[in-house]
Amino acid sequence: MQRCNTHLLIFRITYSYDYNYDLWVNDFNQIRAKNIDAVALNVGRDYWEWARVQDAYNAAAAVGIDVFFSFDYTSFDCSVDETVNWVNTFSGSPAQFKVDGRPMVSSFSGDCLGPGGWQAVRDRTGGFLMPFIYNIDYQQLRRGASYGFLDSWQCWGCAWPQGDQDKTTQDDQYYMDILGPGRYAATVSGWFFTHYNYKNFYLRGDAWLFLTRWEELISMRDQLRFVEVLTWNDFGESHYLNSGPPTAGSQPYGTTWTNGYPHDAFFDLINYYIEAFKTGTYPAITRDTIYFWSRPHPAGINANNDGLSRPQGWDWASDTLWVAVFCSSTCSVTLQVGSYSQDFNNLSYGVNKISLPLNAFGSVTVKMRKNGQEVINYTPSDFQYRGWTDQYNFNAYVGSASASGSF
Repeated sequence: MQRCNTHLLIFRITYSYDYNYDLWVNDFNQIRAKNIDAVALNVGRDYWEWARVQDAYNAAAAVGIDVFFSFDYTSFDCSVDETVNWVNTFSGSPAQFKVDGRPMVSSFSGDCLGPGGWQAVRDRTGGFLMPFIYNIDYQQLRRGASYGFLDSWQCWGCAWPQGDQDKTTQDDQYYMDILGPGRYAATVSGWFFTHYNYKNFYLRGDAWLFLTRWEELISMRDQLRFVEVLTWNDFGESHYLNSGPPTAGSQPYGTTWTNGYPHDAFFDLINYYIEAFKTGTYPAITRDTIYFWSRPHPAGINANNDGLSRPQGWDWASDTLWVAVFCSSTCSVTLQVGSYSQDFNNLSYGVNKISLPLNAFGSVTVKMRKNGQEVINYTPSDFQYRGWTDQYNFNAYVGSASASGSF
């Protein structure tokens, strides 16, 4: 089977209420620069979403990136007719992402349509179906079973550990065995935390999750046609890949944990892994960079003024500064938080995963030395690890610093 090795990125239309054409162009330009093939537009039932989708398709065509629908059936009407109308209205756009000449159709949820409904969507749109349908007997995804006609099926939750352990490929392998060659679509994400009165939990992002998940997928690249990156702008669940909400309407009411917590450094490093996934070879590292991320307070403290309890899974979180050092040649690094520091000498060429226990409170500083010369010395002015918090925040501050010149 010919491998496409395609990367897809989820964009939550639900969080674009006050978006305009120029914001779409800006986002799509950033995404296209990362060699991402297409953007999934996750749509719900709000009346204004149709207009945002029109802007998105027009902007995508102008930028030169493809888009497609991911119907969020926890919000979007569980209607074959409505689904077909959206797909067929926009599938003629030059920006429509197609697989084998067919418009991609994806979803979050969708068991409400049932096998008959999904078959009707396929028949009436000619779509290439890649939904995430849950609350079903997954054995029914096998060829010849009730959902066996699906072209692909993605596992949304497989991007994160579903408990207090490191991420493995055990769940991927389970679904690949059911689906058979080429039908499984994998996911990757760097973080997950949400803190509303209707959902309040944390999924374990420790142990360099974003990097190790990429490495897992690259090791399976010959078995995968699609990888979906979660997500560009889901601020409510903290798995966004940009600098934060661009407008007041870009996140749900009551979201208190994203402003001042950029994730664009995560987005910066994915070029390295996307090229490795597509080509089978990791690219040369030519820029010395330190990527680092940390939560803002100890997992076990009590918030001073939060009407909600600690998130479920709080005790899965390690109080650690996680660091990935991209070295173009041998380098030495110092990590410091407050008064506590540690040296990591003679790190080798490549990606070095290191960490620092958060044994003190204060600013974060990262330094790099090469050939006796300090080439990085960076302390972000907008973040400190503190021993208190008014409201629980298990989001991550993600930063980076690069050396200039060659050493």
